[in-house]
Amino acid sequence: MNFYKERLKHPLNLNSPALLIIDMQKYFTDKNSPAYIKGIENIYENIKKLSETFMKEGYPVIATIHKGGNSSMQSWWGNKIEAEWAKPHFISDYFTYIEKDTYDAFYNTELEKILKLRYVKEVIITGVMTHLCCETTARSAFVRGFNVVMVEDALWDKDEFYHFSSLKNLGHGFATISFTEEILCKLE
Repeated sequence: MNFYKERLKHPLNLNSPALLIIDMQKYFTDKNSPAYIKGIENIYENIKKLSETFMKEGYPVIATIHKGGNSSMQSWWGNKIEAEWAKPHFISDYFTYIEKDTYDAFYNTELEKILKLRYVKEVIITGVMTHLCCETTARSAFVRGFNVVMVEDALWDKDEFYHFSSLKNLGHGFATISFTEEILCKLE
């Protein structure tokens, strides 16, 4: 999808970034899970490259684990994520892991505090699902004063329509839309 107009107004700047890996956990990545997202393997390598570069450069990497324990989430989806499905796909002692119970990674978590303690200015968002947890977290980051970057080829959704519609909306009013290679070039 073309975000040329939006990029003219908001070019990619990375001064003090943090990488957010949203909900890359067995619930969405394991083919035996009831919520497996077909094709999610397409973003593994890009998230891996980004996390390795962020670690090498000394920037924070924060991974969320979606528990879905919030009553409205349970009511909407009709379930709660069991412990066996809440295990992260990407595991590193370097990562900070945050558990969350709703779409927003900031809501009732320590995420904002962690980012501010590290003097983060830009949040680079990867993971799943683009139109739910990733978009909600992006909007929440924006209203908290962070510059938001959505990594188009390191985000995944159950439907291409949801994915691109979400990015188009975010590119219009909340986030710079970028690609893995562009971010890697800026960081190295």
